[in-house]
Amino acid sequence: MKSNKLVTLALALIVLLAGVQPAASIKPAAEEPIEVSFWYPYGEGSWTGDFLAGKIAAFNEANPGVIVEGQSFQDYGTIIEGIQRAAIAKDLPSIVTIAYGYDDYIINSGIAVPMNSYLGDNGEAFLNDFFPALLEVSKVGDQVYGIPLALSVAEIFYHPDLLEQAGLDPENPPATWDELIAAAKQIKEKTGVFGLTFALDDPWIFEAAVRSSGAELINPDGTPNLNSPEAIKILTDCAGGTKDGSIMYNADFMQTLQTFGAKQVAMYGVSSYGTVYYHTNLPEVKAMPFPAAEGHSFKSPAGGNSLYLMGNSDAEREAAAEFIKFLTNPESIAEWAMNSGYLPTRASSLKELEEFTTGFENYQVAVSSISNVVAPTAWPSRSILKINEILLQAIEAGFLNLESPETALNNANTEIAALIK
Repeated sequence: MKSNKLVTLALALIVLLAGVQPAASIKPAAEEPIEVSFWYPYGEGSWTGDFLAGKIAAFNEANPGVIVEGQSFQDYGTIIEGIQRAAIAKDLPSIVTIAYGYDDYIINSGIAVPMNSYLGDNGEAFLNDFFPALLEVSKVGDQVYGIPLALSVAEIFYHPDLLEQAGLDPENPPATWDELIAAAKQIKEKTGVFGLTFALDDPWIFEAAVRSSGAELINPDGTPNLNSPEAIKILTDCAGGTKDGSIMYNADFMQTLQTFGAKQVAMYGVSSYGTVYYHTNLPEVKAMPFPAAEGHSFKSPAGGNSLYLMGNSDAEREAAAEFIKFLTNPESIAEWAMNSGYLPTRASSLKELEEFTTGFENYQVAVSSISNVVAPTAWPSRSILKINEILLQAIEAGFLNLESPETALNNANTEIAALIK
């Protein structure tokens, strides 16, 4: 996953200056083409960036009354910074790509509008084809704000030969969290190679481990639950691993990709986004489901993003909604999944992928985990950026044995509780 590297935003100012409500859906009658701006976090020259540029060109050619203009941003954080500036200037983008987990932040700002009234007569059927867990992320009552574009799940990639050298069966990799930690130690002892690493540029993988142990990061009453026994155990296991050399701590995502690719570490807990990349570039790499604690089920907070409708007029939003439907049709989502590494967000797109997934075991592992997807932890929107920062600092302090895991998580819990209060 890419680091969001978000900065604190003036949410109250956005609400004041840019609140909008959707008008009744009408067909615009305009002599000049309607301009639709589309912001996304995929760079030019990347497959994802080029794919979106191609879809924009195809839509514009088929719809001469609309001109969609794409704008690539470095990451989700710079998109949100751009939204802030656009809201103050009262010149909002038409469509923005927002990572799961920041949905409440965008919805509560008042600048996104529900999609329902812009989807036409087949709107209900259109929405019902998306996986329910993804739609729930952006629903307020019956109103859907975000249309899921990309989905990834947490999983473990591994080098089968390194497991075999350590006396482990690569065809039967660790099935529980404790087995994963034990395997990492055995790999280190037998081969001298790091047994395990995680993508730690944001709290996502830690959240997956904790929630797959039966705990949540936030209580039903909205108070933080970072210092649960389950969370302390996860961080304690990781701290023990970095201390004995069986677990490699690395918060730089790109560097972690390189060390795993170079076989400096045997197992890598990360997003399934790399499935297609490894299939092409490191076909010997295999994938396993993310191991849950004994007696618990794997829960993967949704990774990826949704498309949000903003805009500055009803005509603009109507045109933007047509592009969103075009971009997320079943065939397009399937094409996106086959090439980007993301999973499909629509049930009908899985049918389009049947031939592609035949014999592609790693992709089948990822697809099998779609039923384990849950909504990300719903932190209060006004504090989510700071909360993620605090949580990352606690994870790092525990991993690196700068503080005991219990102390690090207790301190984080206290600090976040004060923020929420």
